[in-house]
Amino acid sequence: MSKRLVWLITGTSSGVGQELAVAALDRGDQVIATARARSFDMLASLKKKGASVVELDVTAPLEKLESIAADAVKIYGRVDVLVNNAGAGTTPGVLEDLTPDDTLHQFNTNLFGPLNVTRAFLPYMRERESGTIAWIGSGAAYSLIPNHALYCATKAAMIRISEALNVELQPFKIRSICFDLGWYRTDALRPDRYQPLVQRISAYKQMAEEFDAVLRNSYMTQRGDPAKAARLLVQILRGEGVAEGREIPSRLPIGGDAYDLIKEDAVNSLERIEEWKEVISTTDADEEKASNL
Repeated sequence: MSKRLVWLITGTSSGVGQELAVAALDRGDQVIATARARSFDMLASLKKKGASVVELDVTAPLEKLESIAADAVKIYGRVDVLVNNAGAGTTPGVLEDLTPDDTLHQFNTNLFGPLNVTRAFLPYMRERESGTIAWIGSGAAYSLIPNHALYCATKAAMIRISEALNVELQPFKIRSICFDLGWYRTDALRPDRYQPLVQRISAYKQMAEEFDAVLRNSYMTQRGDPAKAARLLVQILRGEGVAEGREIPSRLPIGGDAYDLIKEDAVNSLERIEEWKEVISTTDADEEKASNL
C-alpha cells in the first residue's frame, strides 16, 4: 500500500489521535484532523504541519454528520482511512451511583457516535469499493476498571461492532479493524481534566475512593508511549514496516500491557469453559441434526 492515503481522524486535539495525525503526515499522507468546537483551536499545530482541519462532534445527529462527511470528502476527493478515535472516559463512580444520563452519555460518545460517523462515511467507501475503518479500542474491554465499568462496556461493545462491520463490508472490499490499546501517557488522567468521583451512596465510599486514588496516582506512569503507538498504527494500516507481508487481523492489541490483559482473559476463559464443559453441554438437544449457528 504505497500510494498516498487520505486519513480522517476524529479526536485529534490531543493524545493518541493527535500523534496519529502527526505520524500519518510524517509518512507523507494527507490528513483531515477533527475535533469538537471547544477543542478546535487545539488543531492549530496540525494545520501548520499540513493537515486540513474540520469541526466534528461525534455525538451530533446523523444528518449533521452526513453533511460534514460530504464536505470532508470534497477536500481531497476521498477518505481512505477513517479512524474512530474520539471518545471520553466515564464519570468515575460505581454503577449503582451513576445515572441513566451518565450511561447514555458514555455510550453516545464512545460507541453510538463513532458508529454514526462510520455510517456517514461508508457510502463514499462503498462507491469506490475501497477503504479502512479503524477503531481505537482499549484493553479495558477485557479487564474491569473499578469505577469505570461504563467505559469498559463501551470498549467491549466496540469490538463486536467493528467485527460485524468487517464481515458485512467484505463484498465492498472495505475492512474494519479494532485496535485494543493499553494505557498510554496522555492527558486523560491529568488532574485538571479528571472528573470528580460520584458518591451518592455511602456504602460504597471506602472501596470507590481507594480505586479512584489508584487511578489518579497513575498519571504519566502508564506503560505506553502514544507517539510510538501512532507510528505503529500507521505501519499496520498501510501494511508497511513491521506489518509488511502480514495478514492484518480484524482485532489487534497495541501495547505490552494490552497483550498481557488479553492473554490473561483468554487463558482464564479457556480454563473456565473446559472445567465446566460437561455441565455446559447438558442443555444440548437430543437429536443429532442440531446446527451450530
